[in-house]
Amino acid sequence: MSGNGDVEEFAELLRELKGRANRSYAALAARSGVSASALHRYCSGASVPGDYDVLARFGKVCGADAEELLELHRRWVLADAERKRAVSRAPAAVSAGRAGAAGSVVSRVETAGGSDAETGAESGPEPEPEPELVPGSEPEPDSGPESLRAAPALAPAPEPPRAAPVPGPEPGSAASPPRRRPLLAVLALAVFAVAGVAAALWGKALTSSGGADGPGGSSDGRLLLSSRCPVVVSMGQADTCVHEVQSLLARAGGRLDVDGAFGPVTQMRVVVFQLRSGLTPNGSVDEGTKRALYESEGKPLDTWTPDRVARRIREVFTEDPERAVGIADCASYLDPLYTLPNSNATRNWGVFQLYDGTLRKLGGTREQALDPDWNIRAAHRLWALTKDFSAWKACDRAYRAGETRAATGS
Repeated sequence: MSGNGDVEEFAELLRELKGRANRSYAALAARSGVSASALHRYCSGASVPGDYDVLARFGKVCGADAEELLELHRRWVLADAERKRAVSRAPAAVSAGRAGAAGSVVSRVETAGGSDAETGAESGPEPEPEPELVPGSEPEPDSGPESLRAAPALAPAPEPPRAAPVPGPEPGSAASPPRRRPLLAVLALAVFAVAGVAAALWGKALTSSGGADGPGGSSDGRLLLSSRCPVVVSMGQADTCVHEVQSLLARAGGRLDVDGAFGPVTQMRVVVFQLRSGLTPNGSVDEGTKRALYESEGKPLDTWTPDRVARRIREVFTEDPERAVGIADCASYLDPLYTLPNSNATRNWGVFQLYDGTLRKLGGTREQALDPDWNIRAAHRLWALTKDFSAWKACDRAYRAGETRAATGS
């Protein structure tokens, strides 16, 4: 896998972060909650984790800032997509190899995909830790490939009885003339082919010149609904269509850079917009999301500023206010609409990154988790169970490590 460009760029950033931290794999593993062997595979490009939360903890332990963590997320998305494509191509390659070796006898090759289609987790490597805030949750197991089973060799069929020889024409008789394809049928096929090509060329000419869509590609000027944009605008894309998506998200109150590059922040804003518009929150801008963006009224993405979030955390966490602010800053950068995906089709939501399973235990919903006041009070309920921040182990370790460095002046 390490030969692929996206995977290698992803691994290169991991190696850069590790080098800057100047710590061994074992030391980083102990701090980030992942095995040293798994970290080594990720940094070498031998494998890609199916869960970004593992990488977020690793990056924070290495001292990555917000921009670097977003870049790490972008590279992980591209590398994970390539890993899934490679897995989907593997069964076809195996089938082709078996077919060539079998010669005239065709073997059947049955496989069950090498990675879980929903979680994207690889088979074989050591399991990664579960997402934070999920005591008792069980990630979906990976399904390994079944053994390849070739069909039994075919028994040789009995030789059919020889047919009696057909008597040839008698000497002197005229041979029957060869059968010819009717000329009218050939002409009809040619006419239909020419008509089809002409229709296709005419349609293309209309599209390229504006045609029914007008100069902007859409009859009402909505770029995303025109032929100039793909059916789905998604992560990794960079063009005028992404710029249009970002402009519409900003109009809806979203805080993001309108730079034409579809990165993690754009995807987060899309997810929240979809959730609040009653759409499937998958982070890709499909037909329904495009129309909802154009038809949206008001500011569905408007939310609290980081300063206001910090003030409210101090009001609720009176027992240890500064530590609580530090934990939230580590988890979400004090962004109430921060959301990260997990490999089992779940997400973490809001200021304290509450996991879907945790929300169910607290009797809350995803929409409530995006309300900063509800999220902060729910996090305090979790804190009260143990009177500590053990529900946020990685961020708590990072906060305590920062305190230690500040105290020693190192």
